[in-house]
Amino acid sequence: MSKIGYIKEDFVKTYYKNGNLRNDLLVFGDKVEILEFKDNRTKLRSLDSYGTGTKYVKGELKLSNEGCLKISMVDVQQGDGLILETPEGKVVFIDGGDNKLFARHAAARYQYKDSSKDNPMEVEAIIITHGDADHFEGLNEIVKSEKMKTKRKQLFLKPKRIYHNGLVKSSSRINNKNVKDKDRFGKTIDKNGKLYALDLFDDTRDAKEKLTNGPFKRWHDSINHWEKMSNYQVEMKRVAYGMKESEVFDFLDDEDIKIELLGPFTDKIKVGNKFKQALPFLHTHPDSPMVHIADHHDSTSVSASHTINGHSIAFRLSFGNVRMLFTGDLNKEALDRMLENVDDKKKLKCEILKAPHHGSHDFAVEALKTASPIVSIVSSGDQDVFHEHIHPRATLMSALGNSSRTDMSIIFSTELAAFFSYRKECYARTSLASFFKNSDKDSYTKDELYKLFSGVPRKGDPKGMFHGFERTNFGIIHLRTNGTRLLAFTHSGKKGVNEAYSYTIDSLQRVRSNAIKKR
Repeated sequence: MSKIGYIKEDFVKTYYKNGNLRNDLLVFGDKVEILEFKDNRTKLRSLDSYGTGTKYVKGELKLSNEGCLKISMVDVQQGDGLILETPEGKVVFIDGGDNKLFARHAAARYQYKDSSKDNPMEVEAIIITHGDADHFEGLNEIVKSEKMKTKRKQLFLKPKRIYHNGLVKSSSRINNKNVKDKDRFGKTIDKNGKLYALDLFDDTRDAKEKLTNGPFKRWHDSINHWEKMSNYQVEMKRVAYGMKESEVFDFLDDEDIKIELLGPFTDKIKVGNKFKQALPFLHTHPDSPMVHIADHHDSTSVSASHTINGHSIAFRLSFGNVRMLFTGDLNKEALDRMLENVDDKKKLKCEILKAPHHGSHDFAVEALKTASPIVSIVSSGDQDVFHEHIHPRATLMSALGNSSRTDMSIIFSTELAAFFSYRKECYARTSLASFFKNSDKDSYTKDELYKLFSGVPRKGDPKGMFHGFERTNFGIIHLRTNGTRLLAFTHSGKKGVNEAYSYTIDSLQRVRSNAIKKR
């Protein structure tokens, strides 16, 4: 009696053959194969989730014939990394953080695809919203994972398309000299007092060596690796507002998933006797915690970081009655520019909003109010002192609450959804290189050096060198929808416990809150 279908309930507890509760849950939209119904329990196999082994569910499990759109915001600490998966199983990566967390999640999530060098997993598109390392350097870790000894950490990839905003950023220092912000993107032109970046690439590998910083060079090595391994040329494309979405995202057409590009906004500039598409430089924001309520952007100082952030790829995805607005690292100047350039403000309306720039205080209140979401999600997280930007800001969280459509609205943050456990006894860990560079090794005994580098207490060692915490649950945010029903949830520090909210959205975008269906 084999039958393939999709989970209808929000959450379904699974059991081992002996009746003991498993740690994994089946979730709305999970694809499963029912093997048999016997002794008042359903025997099944997961087809698209972490644990693909045989599971049991109490009672008879009825399935839906329709899958759902899955969106996961991965906790990459400071950065962005999202995975979009269509009902038919097409995968799109949107950014990938700057460390190994995105690669680890993707490898574990897609174990069931059993990727290998000869059979890499296909990804329909990788969308790099903009060229800051915290949005794409973590994707290089996927290449490194191929050499991992543990199979569940390996992922062999075959990306078909890579979309980006066209800008390539140089290093901030070249030949021991600081590079001015206006020179970080190659050729420029001044038109009527406004500075423009002219070097916009379809294939960012075409940029000159001096225009390519370290993260971009490593990223290009990854692309070259995937092309060589797959014997396949990746489609590299610069995308911007005004391009025909049907030509860019045609691979989603057969599933009725609609994409509307909402940035970046290029200007047509006359250079010599020809016209070229160019991106204007954006500016440093006022030195104020209340940037979001400034009436005008008075700064005349151009900023490379604000320019590349503000020209993030922004788009709205629609599936049935549910719309999600992706904003990359848009800042206030960019969001104001969006409001000016998009004639039909209804295109900014959404049920789900990916908050801009990890919850930075550099946002536009009017843009959030125009979006008026039901669910807002923020990607930010503890990492280290070098990546601390006080995200999400209290002003942004307040503005999201004030801009939410109804009293049923929610805000999720990866940082707030993560869990830590307290560790009473921790021992210092550091690297030999950094230790010998900054310390006098001769002032330590052999046993003291052992403790510093091993991280493991030895018999007779003093207890409690310091107290600390370790992350036991990462703050991933999941969204699932079949076009009318929307489930938003995170995990808890306790196995099988979730913070979850369910909604129904009708054709007029009216929203109703539902009780969570558990089995």
